[in-house]
Amino acid sequence: ELYAGEDPYVLQAAKRYYAEIMMPFRKIVAKNIEKVRPLAMKYIAPSHGPIYDRPHEIIAAYEEWVSDRVTNLALIAYVSMHGSTEMMVNYLLSALAERGVRVQKYELTTTDIGKLAMDLVDAATLVVGTPTVHGGPHPTVFAATNLANALRPKLKYAAIIGSYGWGGKAPEQIAQLIPNLQVELLGTVLCKGLPRQDAFAALDTLAEQIAQKHAAL
Repeated sequence: ELYAGEDPYVLQAAKRYYAEIMMPFRKIVAKNIEKVRPLAMKYIAPSHGPIYDRPHEIIAAYEEWVSDRVTNLALIAYVSMHGSTEMMVNYLLSALAERGVRVQKYELTTTDIGKLAMDLVDAATLVVGTPTVHGGPHPTVFAATNLANALRPKLKYAAIIGSYGWGGKAPEQIAQLIPNLQVELLGTVLCKGLPRQDAFAALDTLAEQIAQKHAAL
């Protein structure tokens, strides 16, 4: 079915879908995009998906994807078992919003993982929130971080927040799960049980760090 691109929202969603697929191949795309740009095309007809009659928009989108540019967007992907991590996530979300950072949160047991993958296309920062389960991160967090590592998005920054009962190595294990992400780890905020004032203060500090990094993009 021919899509003429009349609805900018539908077009943007379609662009982000293809970007999600192409993220791991950015270097290959960058090498070949110069060959495609000078061609006199009327349509782009992929082997699957819609046909586009505005090729210049698709080429421009590919040029954006292979660039290093990211947007003022922070993603918080999290799981909360007893409410502690969710309290931290909601506090950080508000702290970021107050500082002018656009932020989205994803509760990983209910979120469509494809939505998270599409938003990784443009995001500058990924915050992972997890409780500690048997000394490590929640299994759903393992899956989400593995996906991010496979997609190789152009994230610039990452942070880890969460709660624990008697200790664990969740931050270290999460860091080991994302070797493909060339990110600066801005910090880790962990609390034992429910977050208290010291944890909220640390989240304020983290929010300020993220806001300053985004302002400098």
